[in-house]
Amino acid sequence: MITKMLKVTLAASMVMPAVSAILPGNTVLAQELPAEAVRETQMDKTIESTLGMTGITETPEQDGIVELPMLPESGEMMEETVTPEVAETVAEEDPAAAEEDATAAEKEESDLDARRGGTDVGCNLALDVLVNGVKMETAEYSVAQGDSDVQLGGTLDLTKVWNAYRTFKFGYTLTNGEAAFRSKSLIGSYTYSFSVNPEVVTVNEDILCSEQAWQTAFETGSPAASGFFSYMRCSEVNYDENTGKVDVIFTINENGTNQVKVSTIEDTPGSRPDSIQAYSPAGAFTIKPENFKKGVKVFTSEATFKGEIDMAPWMALVFPIRFEACVEQHGLTLDVADAQVTFDVENGTWADGTADPLTRNVEVDVIKMSEGSHVVAGTLAEEMIPAGMIAAEGYDQENGAWDKELVTEENGLIFLEGGIATMSEGETANDILTIGYTYSFPGKPGDPNPGDPNQPAYPGEDDNKPGEDENKPGTEETGKNPGTTGTVSGNKKPSGNKGTASAGTSAATGLAGVLGLQALSVAGIAAILKRKRK
Repeated sequence: MITKMLKVTLAASMVMPAVSAILPGNTVLAQELPAEAVRETQMDKTIESTLGMTGITETPEQDGIVELPMLPESGEMMEETVTPEVAETVAEEDPAAAEEDATAAEKEESDLDARRGGTDVGCNLALDVLVNGVKMETAEYSVAQGDSDVQLGGTLDLTKVWNAYRTFKFGYTLTNGEAAFRSKSLIGSYTYSFSVNPEVVTVNEDILCSEQAWQTAFETGSPAASGFFSYMRCSEVNYDENTGKVDVIFTINENGTNQVKVSTIEDTPGSRPDSIQAYSPAGAFTIKPENFKKGVKVFTSEATFKGEIDMAPWMALVFPIRFEACVEQHGLTLDVADAQVTFDVENGTWADGTADPLTRNVEVDVIKMSEGSHVVAGTLAEEMIPAGMIAAEGYDQENGAWDKELVTEENGLIFLEGGIATMSEGETANDILTIGYTYSFPGKPGDPNPGDPNQPAYPGEDDNKPGEDENKPGTEETGKNPGTTGTVSGNKKPSGNKGTASAGTSAATGLAGVLGLQALSVAGIAAILKRKRK
């Protein structure tokens, strides 16, 4: 008799020391088939006819004895129960000996795993992020929006894992039958690891570290894998608040046995899913408005799925099936949109003769003041501010001015403070923060009706003088009281300009104070100035 070493084809999706699954379209790879896996006479014809056998090596028999290492007389596949050696009692006063024994035990276990072989397969992992239930790659700061709920999730492809399982099933049942295969049990676990950015993400550890919350999340996200999650249970969740690393561990545990029967996997719908899809539990991760930072990643480092499925007790060939998937986390980046500054001109034009509003975009940052409090601020550069404005006819070129101070210090332009946007009167909050400035020219001293020659010099009849008719200064028809700004009745703005003429000048108001007058209108002040020139 001879011992035959057989080289057989193997599925392209995984390289393992085992009989290949007979699947259409697989690439052919030559691999050693251990002699203990098959009966010599039975496998000769089966493999030769189905797998395409190559490279048979014959060894002459010695003294009539056939070498079949690890092959029981019955021809069944090898099962082995490892009985741990009883370690020699080490006295407490000899810690070096205890450490040496521990090291030797670890080496023996490592060597045993190396001799076992097994199957290593790669799995595809695709991640994305939900923000308030909507899939996003960029989360943008919004004035009206409060806290943002963030969920990391995606799809793990397990096709290669179950291909390896089917390969083993084929080889085992070929020599031992279906009933023997279904009597076996499996053990195993997997760990899902990823990292959040603790600088921008607020973590609710009550939800994040809840095993039931993760179990529900995976069952809900993968309804077609209900059978899989009937025995694959979330057993542990760990979170490191300093690094943001999260480890979620699922372990095979059917009815508290810490294993699952092969018959359960064979008979339960959805027990061998080609993929699982799930997101982290809602409420576990939140981004608060004050923590938005432009260009910052919400999830950092890499995300991995890593685990194995093994036989209990273990046996040679395919098991354990080890699988791993790794992907760079790039699912969500924070952003803060530019704010806007608008410039208007009244009673005149810009340097180029136009009078339409001008808009400038300003980069802004969200600046956290305290928990729940922040400002949105930016920097107004000098070159953004219009210059060289030209007064319309009849208006004072020398005394034009902005309606409020222009701040050009770094982050001195506050668009939002304490949750309230600094918007112009009449505007409502929207996603674009805006601040408006208006440059206006006052009327010239002594000209009560700048820009409109068709109006009389004084209110009332044309030849009336101040104080000589019913329209006395300070009444509703003539204007407003000193110390305020307002328009003179009947004044018109130049064509194409926005707003009304600002007729109350600082010079006129100051004069009224010097004269001790209590209720001078703009027209009255202008008449006094005209009288003094005569």
